[in-house]
Amino acid sequence: MVFNNDLEMKKIRYAVMLLAFVSLASCKKYLEEPNKIQASITTTAQLQALLDNVANTSPDWSSQFAANYAAMNASDDVEINLAAFNASPGALDLNSAFYYTFDADKLIQTSASDAVWSNAFQRILTSNVILANVDNVSGSDEAKNMIRANAYFDRGYAYWTLVNQYCQPYHASTLQSLGLPLRKTVSYTESLTRATLKETYDFILSDILQAQALVSYSDVNPLFRWRVSKTAIEAFLSRYYLFTGDYNASLSHANNALTTTNAQLVNFNTIEPATNPTIYRPDGANGPAYVVNYSSLSQWTNTQYLAWPEFFYTSFTAGLNTGRNTFNASPSLIATYGPNETERAKDLRYKHFMPENSGFTAQWKTPGLNSFKQFGLNLIPTGPTIAEVMLNKAEASARLGDFATASSLIKALRTKRFVTGYADLDLGFNATNALTLVLQERRRELPFAFRWYDIRRFAYNETTSDDVVVTHQFYNVTLSAVDRTSPKTYTMPVKSAHYMIQIPNNDVIQSQGQIQQNTY
Repeated sequence: MVFNNDLEMKKIRYAVMLLAFVSLASCKKYLEEPNKIQASITTTAQLQALLDNVANTSPDWSSQFAANYAAMNASDDVEINLAAFNASPGALDLNSAFYYTFDADKLIQTSASDAVWSNAFQRILTSNVILANVDNVSGSDEAKNMIRANAYFDRGYAYWTLVNQYCQPYHASTLQSLGLPLRKTVSYTESLTRATLKETYDFILSDILQAQALVSYSDVNPLFRWRVSKTAIEAFLSRYYLFTGDYNASLSHANNALTTTNAQLVNFNTIEPATNPTIYRPDGANGPAYVVNYSSLSQWTNTQYLAWPEFFYTSFTAGLNTGRNTFNASPSLIATYGPNETERAKDLRYKHFMPENSGFTAQWKTPGLNSFKQFGLNLIPTGPTIAEVMLNKAEASARLGDFATASSLIKALRTKRFVTGYADLDLGFNATNALTLVLQERRRELPFAFRWYDIRRFAYNETTSDDVVVTHQFYNVTLSAVDRTSPKTYTMPVKSAHYMIQIPNNDVIQSQGQIQQNTY
């Protein structure tokens, strides 16, 4: 969707950003201008353009996808290699070091903002602007209902991101813990007091079900994968119920989602290597050459990766677009793909997205490291995909004792992920190893973007076999530097309070005592 009047669209986007600020700061002097601009919204086309901002090709489009430091740095998928860091200390973003050492609260106390928090609340306020104006604009009832459906879904999805970042995981023992401020309108007088965790999850589900009642797309529209459909809602609900421990409901919604014909698994054997691989010669022109060759997906434009065929609903998490490879793979993650380079390369997820020496960049000058890159600008899919839904169903089935279904789903996924003719596709499932094999496949398929969130929920579910204690080796980190005197071990225990990221301190202060900070 393209706006005929670019200035008008810029004004409306400005209004949304200003309203997001007002909602937290509660400053009356800023209210008049956003209200004026809201009055200029007169058509469904304008509201649709706000929803479609994800596909905007202007320089600010990437703001839709926040850099998630926790996902990038805090799980066991990640390693900041000490030898590489010592050789190139300037290559490390200092913010990453705080999250890597599970000490992000020190950083947050002095930071002006947090990209995940601010991005999600801008989406929430955009949804609220749309819902506040949709009854007063021209357009068909069908168009208005689709706009409402997308606004409700986008708001629920944004809250889903927030609750899994800043709150405790969902469990009977945590339901009365702190949830989030529930912003339902554009009014600056709306309370910013944090609801309970249960109230927050109930609000998310209410938004998703309202979207479900209004949506007219039965399946994903391949031209607009960022617009909601009935199958996208079913895909999201398979995730929602997996994370809340209702495996029967997760299984049911996964089955509904998998009736799709428009979200399809890509056979990774059809993915070509990138043109013109990068060659590094750290010892000069006469030294050894290190060839780094990601797949052609790493060179895709936004028009291509926004339409990734596996998406039910387009959404990404972003790395740091600074030339650094920010998703630095740990030895434990690499080992899940195979015992050696020859065996690992048979798994095309490794070959295409995490090739040998890919951690060697203009900044990190140490060969032998691996860094994950699926799409350009370090974007990793986080929106529901058909692969994720298959894994949701496989996990729910394994936890419910249906090992045959779990095995069938994993084999079907692996058939599209390994070199043609690979023999070990079903992994030999039985009652003892089924859950372990499913979770290993989930880690291989969804590294970085999902791992930190999975570790959070594993700590609170019905088993202990999947619990993960994350351990990192690094140096002492201060607000100004990394002290490389001697390395130390940092440990994130199961159920650590540090799995709740602290809310940006500026927003806590500006709320004038309404927003309660997470404490450790």
